Amino acid sequence: MANLTPYISGALGGICTLVVVLSLLIGYAYNERMLWWHAGALAAALPAYLLLTKQPAPAMMLWAVQLALAAQTLIVAGGSNGAMRLPGRILRLTSLVLAGLLGSRLLPQITLQWFVLPWAAATVWYLYRNWSRNQPWIYWMALGQAALLACWLLAPSGVEDKGIAGMTALAVFAIASYLAMVWKSRLSSENSLRIEARERTDPLTGLAMPRLFSDRIEGALIRSRNMGYASALMLIRVINIDKIVAEQGMEDSEAVVLGASHAIASTLRAQDSAARLGSNRFGVLAEGIAYGEIGLLATRILAHGLRGEDWGLRGSRLEFHIAIIEVGPADLKAKAILSDLDDALNNMRDQNTKQHIRTVHPGLVARAA
Repeated sequence: MANLTPYISGALGGICTLVVVLSLLIGYAYNERMLWWHAGALAAALPAYLLLTKQPAPAMMLWAVQLALAAQTLIVAGGSNGAMRLPGRILRLTSLVLAGLLGSRLLPQITLQWFVLPWAAATVWYLYRNWSRNQPWIYWMALGQAALLACWLLAPSGVEDKGIAGMTALAVFAIASYLAMVWKSRLSSENSLRIEARERTDPLTGLAMPRLFSDRIEGALIRSRNMGYASALMLIRVINIDKIVAEQGMEDSEAVVLGASHAIASTLRAQDSAARLGSNRFGVLAEGIAYGEIGLLATRILAHGLRGEDWGLRGSRLEFHIAIIEVGPADLKAKAILSDLDDALNNMRDQNTKQHIRTVHPGLVARAA
């Protein structure tokens, strides 16, 4: 066993070093401070093992630093608000007292292990309070903290076989805590994306919210003026919602609106944007489209609407009125464009025309603005 000790220690140290590097890289990439604290805790523990037998006093100081950094890691990972405020303060205070007493050498080194008790009590309470949230990452965090406790109890003894056991515990602490924090970071990112999506995406149709759509129109107009390429904007009204609701025996029109949104979205390019602007109206922005192609896009939308079965409306067809405008370098205002398109849709409805696509001339909008 003695012959294998250096190799085992080297392998375990290499694992911990790898986790330090990964924690720094992932923490920097995703701006996760808890991973930085974890890297610091491991970076303090590794030299402590090298100094343990030759210079125990500096090693004990590094152990105290590791405790402080590990405590801060747990606080940042689990939060320190509400019921977590008191345990967080206990963890920080215990770390500071331990570091101060060891640094001033007021206490013998053997008392180091006794200072683990209040730290362990606060950590258990901290984990217990977070456990009730049913987060899957907390199990890995608990394993890591248990390994850290074992590391503290084993490593300062200076006995060779216990030293290997302590290094093993340190490696378990490194890996388990890293997995817990990466898992937590992923869950937090997914939750943030869901919250952001609620503000940017219509919950029924999955299309852009009207305010976001308006901002995209303003940006497209600016780029059209500055760069000289054409964009197209259209307003679409579903003209037979009530008829389909009656045909399908529905209680409301949500299924029809959803089918219309799918029919429209299925025709769009990756760079195009669409939004639901009302109970039966949609807007489409086709940025960078060539002159003349907007008519083809409008025709595809009409054709896709007729395929009602594809959008969950078996036996029914979606019928649209579409008002379109091609936007180029002319100095147009989004409000004026949308107003003229809306007027065009209203005229088509009032005239009961069989024409389903109407083009608004940009010059008329410019003069009106």
